[in-house]
Amino acid sequence: NLREMAKNSKPTLEIVNDGGSWTLKTTVSEKVKDTTFKLGEEFDSISLTGQPLKCTVALEGEVMTETQNAGPVSVIITREVVGGQLVSKMTVNGSTATIVFNKA
Repeated sequence: NLREMAKNSKPTLEIVNDGGSWTLKTTVSEKVKDTTFKLGEEFDSISLTGQPLKCTVALEGEVMTETQNAGPVSVIITREVVGGQLVSKMTVNGSTATIVFNKA
């Protein structure tokens, strides 16, 4: 069960900006999602649960906003550095989960 795995793990997130493209590498237990994209351009991705996604990422000031669409379901993920920590908020159907990453 992905919920139990996420609850009992210490996820990591690596963000790399290589000129015109960005890479997000998310690791939760043994599952790894490595995504490379360009800001503002729609791209195909796959969730950690295997769900196909259509995604777009925007950067407004210091806030990175990712929109993931899986059929009729839309997920909004915001990421921003607050007080030296990366705060990631995921909103689905009006419910929001927050995870805070410490810099390695």
